[in-house]
Amino acid sequence: MLKKLCFLILFCNIGICLYAARLTVLNTTDLHGRVNGRHGGILQIAYLIEQQKKLCSADSTLLIDCGDTTQGTFSSMVFEGELMIKCLNYLKYDVWVPGNHEFDYPLTVVKKRMQQFAGATLLANVQSPYLAKVHRSWKMFIRKGIKIAVIGLTKPINNEMLSFGTALQRIMPEIRVAEPDIIILAQHHGMYGRNFSIYKFINQYPEIDLILGGHSHSRNPGKKVGASTWYFQSAKHAGGLGKIIIDYDEKQKKIIKISSEVIQITKNTPIDKKLLAQIEPDLARADKIGKQKVTTMIFKNTAKLDSSILEQKIIGTMMLKQSGADVAICNAYPTNYKLSGTIKITMKRLFYWTSYNNTTCILTLDKATYQKIMCEQKKWQKKKYQTIITYANKDLFQKKNKIIAAFNSYAISDAGGKFPYLRDIAKNKKYMLKNNNVIIRDELKQYLTGEIFVVSNKKGKISIKQK
Repeated sequence: MLKKLCFLILFCNIGICLYAARLTVLNTTDLHGRVNGRHGGILQIAYLIEQQKKLCSADSTLLIDCGDTTQGTFSSMVFEGELMIKCLNYLKYDVWVPGNHEFDYPLTVVKKRMQQFAGATLLANVQSPYLAKVHRSWKMFIRKGIKIAVIGLTKPINNEMLSFGTALQRIMPEIRVAEPDIIILAQHHGMYGRNFSIYKFINQYPEIDLILGGHSHSRNPGKKVGASTWYFQSAKHAGGLGKIIIDYDEKQKKIIKISSEVIQITKNTPIDKKLLAQIEPDLARADKIGKQKVTTMIFKNTAKLDSSILEQKIIGTMMLKQSGADVAICNAYPTNYKLSGTIKITMKRLFYWTSYNNTTCILTLDKATYQKIMCEQKKWQKKKYQTIITYANKDLFQKKNKIIAAFNSYAISDAGGKFPYLRDIAKNKKYMLKNNNVIIRDELKQYLTGEIFVVSNKKGKISIKQK
């Protein structure tokens, strides 16, 4: 009896295998320009991808990146993201879904990067006429006879970007007509956001089989959401490669099982030497530019202060001078790094002081509004997100009823959900928002070049003076 049962189980398993096909989805997100580093990089990711391709045949694999790919390191900034697109093309990525930080670059650059990408750039919720011909909403891929529809969605950041729900309402009818076997949504967004929950969202679109997340930097090795949808989010900063296996029953036309993991990069993970050889000239050029001297700064009595405070004080001083504002409000996470003594300020150091392409914005504020803004800022102090204030005159409202306050454009846009009150104030014409549309890093370089500055700390009061 036991032998018959074992035989029956074996027969059933063989039957399943006869009709089962395996799709492997390899996924990255939030690479942020990391080429190589202590905690991971595209060179190590490339090695893992090549290893996985040896395990899985090319006709059963999809390679997808979910955005924030081209911005975040000095080398990537030098080439305005082109270096990372070279890497994606070398690895033969099938899909690229640009993230919100891709749009830190001018649209002319964004368009060029989309044109340079050899795979499919998918952005279902972007309706910019300027970008219309260089991306599409979704694409059908065929792997081992299985039809896989892949949709791309990015985090909405302006009026030319639709909500996820509106975008899917537009394209789902044509996807249904195409009758895919599997539907994958590659999104530059996490499980949650302002007025967004993946659970509520997937209830509206239960036919989506797999969601690949991004943006939130929250690793999720895989979980079931909704009735039958699988959610996965890979490691940030090229710290690992996502691997999702979909077993599909071709006879019954349904998914048997989805499983997933993040293949972690360690200090022992090799690099892809062929890729390194291709981009080595670019890295050498970036390194040369990075070593260029901007200025010399002398730091006195600052050895006990976190460098982020000093950096943002320097930036705030520049913002005051360039904008004519009464106060500059800057924000930063602590770096656990110190600045002390005489230091050569290079282009690369300047980049890491202000690594995003933010611009200076000013608002004209009354006292009550300013105080509410500062209360909102203080809420984040407990989470180590510092607010560093630089005053032209500390008695802001002593001689006038309204002041000019300078912020960076990231804070004005609410800093990833941190400052909704500030965002709403900036939208109100009463407060006369003005954006100089000049990257703060470029302004800072101009401000510092050719001068020697002394940064002093006296009992917690920081002064910045030209020598």
